[in-house]
Amino acid sequence: MIRGCRNNNRKSQEMLYRRYARIMFSFCLIYESERDRAKDILQEAFIKIFRNISGYHKSGSLTGWMKKIIINTAIDHFRKKTSGIRFIQIEEMDHPVADEESVEASLNEQDIISQIRRLPEGARIIFQLHALEGYSHSEIAHLLHISVGTSKSQICRAKHLLQKWMKENDKLKCEPIEG
Repeated sequence: MIRGCRNNNRKSQEMLYRRYARIMFSFCLIYESERDRAKDILQEAFIKIFRNISGYHKSGSLTGWMKKIIINTAIDHFRKKTSGIRFIQIEEMDHPVADEESVEASLNEQDIISQIRRLPEGARIIFQLHALEGYSHSEIAHLLHISVGTSKSQICRAKHLLQKWMKENDKLKCEPIEG
């Protein structure tokens, strides 16, 4: 299939797309909650995948290589529309932020993923890049053309919101059902 894609064989490209589109679309939805825009990211990313498949050398997983292209394409889309997004600096926040370790300890991965779409767009993108993809604040600042401080404050904001939502969720689970 990869060899066929390298030779620009349409059947091989279709096979690759059919095999990986669903999982790659789920990554697109993490970065772009609006489904039509997420589809645009997916389509653009697959064009890049087909154009650059000769650069894939079986040293890593194909899924990981493709995911990196999805993430970079999503970041490009995010950059194009960030002019309307206001990042809140930590000094502007009207609530205390728990320290990073206590926030991380109170959240599990499954809960984070189920709540991540609720985050404001800027905080969601930065949280995804830092907490789930492992990018450093300086890498995020470079990718998104923001300051390192903005990246850090958005992580704090995202963690605060996630922690708040998790506590609300826990309260709902613990309340007795009347009936």
